[in-house]
Parts: sequence; C-alpha cells; structure tokens
Amino acid sequence: MLTTTAGVTAAGLAGCLGNDDGSEGQGNDDDYGNPDVSDEFVFAIEARDDPADIERDWEPLAEWIESETGVPTSIDTVPDDGAAIGALATGQAHASYLSGGPSWVGWNEHGFETLAVEADEDGQPYYVAAAYTRSDTGIETMRDAEGVDSAHTGDLTGAGMLVPTAYLAEEGLVEFDDDDDVTAIHEAVEEYFGNPVVGGGYVGALQALSEEQADIAFGRATTPEEYCGGDDAEEWCLDLDEYEIVEEFTQVPSHPVLASLEATDAEKELLEEALLALNDDPDGQEILEDVFDVHELQEATSEEHLGPYGELISNLPGIEDHLIE
Repeated sequence: MLTTTAGVTAAGLAGCLGNDDGSEGQGNDDDYGNPDVSDEFVFAIEARDDPADIERDWEPLAEWIESETGVPTSIDTVPDDGAAIGALATGQAHASYLSGGPSWVGWNEHGFETLAVEADEDGQPYYVAAAYTRSDTGIETMRDAEGVDSAHTGDLTGAGMLVPTAYLAEEGLVEFDDDDDVTAIHEAVEEYFGNPVVGGGYVGALQALSEEQADIAFGRATTPEEYCGGDDAEEWCLDLDEYEIVEEFTQVPSHPVLASLEATDAEKELLEEALLALNDDPDGQEILEDVFDVHELQEATSEEHLGPYGELISNLPGIEDHLIE
C-alpha cells in the first residue's frame, strides 16, 4: 500500500487506525474495555541504511507495549523519515521514533504530539550546539569570525553547519532570498568564512581547530572535553583551558516518540505510560539499552522539546525538505 500526503510518502503500512470493520478510534470493548482504543497499536520505524540500525530488533518494544497496555502491537518499517511522518499524518501508525530534525518538521507541519523523549545519563534530552575557538585567536563573537577559517563536522550537518548558519541568518550576518533552497547554505558558509574545512565529524572539526587549520569550529559545546579531556586524549589535543566557547546557539533535541494525529487521547495516554514505564523495570531498561540505545525516556511536550531548535533552524531556506530527505 502506498499513501501520499503533504509531500511525504508512507509505504509498507497496513492502513488507517481503527478496527477491522473500518470504524476509526473504536476499540473492542470486550478485549480492552475502552471504545477509544484500537484493536492494535502500530509503530512506524525507519529501516536505515546503517547495518547497526537494520540489525536492531524492535520486537521487544512491541512486546513491552502489548504487555503494558493489553493491546496487540506491531512494528512496521518505513523507508525514510518522510514516510514515517506520512504514516503519522494519515493515521497508518499510532507512533513513530524519529530524530530531532524530522520530528520538528512533523510537529511544525502537522502538530504531532510528543509521547516521550530520549535523555542521557545526566538527564538531558538535548545537546547544546556551539561554536568554539582557541584562546589565542581573539574571537569573542560570531561577528568576529567573519572571514576566518572555519571547521565544520560535515556538509549540511546539524550542529556543524545548519545551526551556526541559522544563527548567522537570525543575527542578520547572512541573508537568504525567498526562492533560495538548501544549496544557498553552502554559499552563505563560503561567503561568510575564510576557508571552510568540512568533514571528519566532531573530532575532525576539533582537530582542525587544534592544529590551526581553522580558527573557529562548530559542534557540541562539550566536544573539547569529550575528545581532549581524558587520559586517552589525542596527541594533537590542546589543554582544555586553551579552548573557549564563542557562542552557544541552541538545544538540539534528542529523538522523541511522536503520536499520530489520529490517535485518541486514551491511546496516547496508554502509549506514554508504557514508554515511561521502561525506566522502572529491568526488562524495560534492557530495551532502552538494546533497542533505543539510550539511558532513559522522559515526558515532554513538542513545544518544550522541539520549539527552541525549530525557531532557530527555520531561518534556513529549504530546511524542511532537507531534513526529511
């Protein structure tokens, strides 16, 4: 089955939410005791190209949801983020697990509610995207960085290029035309900075800064400490006090679990309670580690979790299409 809505496509999903007789949002009273709960919960999960992701077994999550809610639960794979958003928008799935960027697109375009969000061992459901420099460059603001060589984690990566360019646009330091697409971001980076060094991930950008191939780098605010703060620091690392934060841009949200527009309040409540219960049970904690690869899930609203990031990133041309490609 192939369904298209609002420019996104959902494939491989059984159909709209509801019962086998075609009624929507009406569960089986005999089985579940609530007419607002469907006969089955469906999770749309993207089958990524990364073998590590493909090998993830999501069935333990389905079994957990079923055991907690009493509602049979299935996992339907979709080819990409756009298909997952389409599945939620059309009611072909009750919930989906997406990264921060596509989740913002889904919330911004369709108003998807958030059921739960990932959090790390420090209880943070986000990381802070930032610019940092060496203490000897004299760079104190992003305005000071105009014309200097820069280091970016990758081409059109979130913290490495998209977020800092969105900040430049918000501050009026770069401009875009109404008919620009995402390729204009490359042009803005090349025009604002001297010689951009692109690639190598967080560690590559930090190394370029450390070895003076660049005078400003972009990534997580914690990048210098993560890669140069321990006993196993690379030879090229500087002392930590030689790295300085220039600007903290925004909170980049962790992966949330989003709910379908067609899911009833009763269904969303059941799913949220089941997801948060993973934190409090040894079997649930194993699912968090093996399936989600996170420390815990937390309760949050879409506005709380996705709003600050979306407010900044929306300054970029063509960003919604890019984030769900």
